[in-house]
Formats: sequence, C-alpha cells, structure tokens
Amino acid sequence: MRRLVLLFALLWGLAPAAPAQQLSTTFETVFDSFLRSGFRLSPGAHGDHYLPAANEASAQLTPALNGLIASNVSSFPLSSTVAGVRFDFSTGQPVRVRESLGPIFAESAETLGDNKLVVGFNATYLSLDELRGMPLEDMRFTFLHEDVGGPGLGDNVNESDVVDIFLDLDANASIFALYATYGVGSSFDVGLAIPFVSVDLGGTARAEVNSFTLGALGQANHHFGSDPTQPDLVKDTTYAASATGIGDLALRFKFRLPTSALQTATLLDVRVPTGDENDFLGTGAVSARLALITSRRYGAFTPHLNVAYDYRGADRDSDEIEVTAGFDQKVFGSLTFALALLGEFDLQTDERIALLPGSTTITDQVRDTDGTVVATSTRTISRSNVPDWEHDHAVSASLGFRYAPTDQFQLLANTLLPINDGGLRSNIAPTVGFSVIF
Repeated sequence: MRRLVLLFALLWGLAPAAPAQQLSTTFETVFDSFLRSGFRLSPGAHGDHYLPAANEASAQLTPALNGLIASNVSSFPLSSTVAGVRFDFSTGQPVRVRESLGPIFAESAETLGDNKLVVGFNATYLSLDELRGMPLEDMRFTFLHEDVGGPGLGDNVNESDVVDIFLDLDANASIFALYATYGVGSSFDVGLAIPFVSVDLGGTARAEVNSFTLGALGQANHHFGSDPTQPDLVKDTTYAASATGIGDLALRFKFRLPTSALQTATLLDVRVPTGDENDFLGTGAVSARLALITSRRYGAFTPHLNVAYDYRGADRDSDEIEVTAGFDQKVFGSLTFALALLGEFDLQTDERIALLPGSTTITDQVRDTDGTVVATSTRTISRSNVPDWEHDHAVSASLGFRYAPTDQFQLLANTLLPINDGGLRSNIAPTVGFSVIF
C-alpha cells in the first residue's frame, strides 16, 4: 500500500501546471466583444443600452455554460476494477477459474480479495456535441435592449432592436485516468483515481442585429460599423482556449455485505475538488456518490443492478438518483462483453442549468413625424433555441469488451452512447484502457 501512495505522489508532482489564462473567461469575453464594446461606433450613447444585456450574460449565461462543461468532465464515470480470475477450492486444491471479466461502467458486488492490487489506466474522449438535443454549433442566444421608456419594450423605437448571438461552439475534453484499487480484506476495497484532463474550446461566434430602427428611422442606431445609414449588422469573432491539468481526485470505498445467493455491496465514491474549476478541470466542490450494488453469477453470465444517490456540491449542479442495470457475459476464452444502461435523474429544480430561459414580448410602434403612433405589432422573442427544461435527466448505453491475454493483464474498450437528449452530451464517448493485477 505504501508503494501505491508513493506512486501517486510522484504522478501528482509531474502534473502540468494550469496556464495563466483561464477558460472561465472565454464566453464572457465573446459576449463582451459584441454587447459591451461592439456598439461603440453607434451614434450617441446607444451602444450603452446593451450594457445590461452584457451584465446578464456575465451573471447568468457565462456561469451556466461554464458549470455545464466542468460538471460533465468531472463527473464522467470511472471503470470498475475486477480481479478477472478466481480460484475454486471446493476440491481442496486451488483451481483457476476464468469466468466473465466483469462490467465496465457499472459495478458488480464482487471485491478483489485480501491483499490484491489492481493498477490501471483509462483514456476517454468527450466530444461535447449537444445540449438538450441542440447542437452546440447552432446555439443561439437573444439579447434585449434596455427598457428606456415606459414599462415594456417597444414604446421607444430603439427598444425594438434585438441582438442574436450564435456561439458556434466546438468543445471537447480528453480524460486520462490513473487508478489503483487495493483489497484491504476479503470484502473491502479502497481505490484512488487521478484524472489528467485536457479541455479545448473554440469557434467563430457571430452577432446579428435585428434592426427595427433601420426601417423605422432610415438609420440603424445599433450596429458595428461607422455609417448608420449603411450599417454593418453582423460581426464575427473567433475564439480558442485550452487548458490541461489534474482533475478532481476520486476516492472509492467498496464493502461486500455478508449475503448468500445474491451478492450485495455498497460503494462510496468521493470526488475531491483538486481540479481548477476556472479551467473546467473540476467543479470546485466536493461531490459524493453512495451506491447499493447487487449482482449474481450464473456461470459465465453476471447481471448487476446499481442504485445510487449522487450529491453534487457545486452551484448549478443538481443532486441525482443514478440507476445502472446491465450484465457482463463471457463470449469465449478471455473475452467478455459488457452492456449497461446508465440513468441519471435530477432531483433539484432550483439547481438546474438556466441559460436564457423563456420569451419576451415586444410591441413595435411606428410613429409619424409628430410622434403619433400610426401602427403597432407584437412579437414574441424566444431568448434561446436551447430547450428550457426543469430537469436534465440523462440516459446512456454503455457497450464494451474486456480482454485478458494473461491472468494479470487486462485490456478494455468501451463506448458510451446517449439514449435521450438531457444535459450536455457527447454523441459518442469512447474509452480504452488496461489494468495490471498484482
């Protein structure tokens, strides 16, 4: 056990330091380039009328996007640790038995055994493709003019101008996890996992001014150019940012209960906030998952069921009930197929991710030269094309294989596929890895 601690201490010291420029400012910089500084060439002080919109982006939208990415990266499931080989003593002599090699992103109730050690490495790639079914490259957020007249937008002609911002976001993360699990006794395992995370963001964001003032007054009072009569109503800005470092450390404790036919165990998985939340390497808060695990072997076939409560300590991150059901089956020889359904069900609506929810009504007014209103029309402006849901329930399918060329060495390959549209998801999340048994 002492060698295990020294190994991880050495790896910790070799981890790269986080860069000075942090990813948490990326989205705020993009929104500010349009809403805070982009309108400075407009006549008079009209550009200042979008400062409340810039403040809204800083206070609400940017933290929500940051939290979504950080939570998705730091809560990615770790693969289970299994011995893969057991010995049958029923004849009085130890006989090696290789049955199914166990699940991947689920847990069986089996423990490693006294004084056994498994050390391994996994690599996972997350291409964060969709948020609630909306492709990230197509996300649109609509910002409103300050209400400078009477209550309600539209009584002042400038209030009818709105700005659409498309992020064109490309986000991905690579997670390299070093882990070790040690059998303290015949029914108790302790584990440690250190993830090394690399996150990349980039895109060409675009702002489009839907200018009501251009048609009503013959000049655009909000634009990005120098001539309001021939205005530039579209502006692009390219952004790119990346960070690499240690993620949130995982401590795992598994205890097999003294049951007979149906094996039962409990698992406590604690994520310690060692990753920098400002670089999306961690959430900045402790999270903990307590699971009840049941499984039973039927020859080479092992079904399993996991039910867990997942406490999420970070802001805008709801606690969850997690249910995982599946099986692992020996295909032939040293090859095992593993299938599981992973369900994550939000519990707290007050911790949900709210981007720019809902819609706003604008009553456009056309006036003649003496200021008399000659026509009105009403528009309903959706603040975003991302669905506004109270819960981000997520259901995924895990399909993979374990292969053991020797009794001490295992390889694994797995893919995680979304079944529904809840939350921030990758269309496919592949994982490969290996483990060594001592």
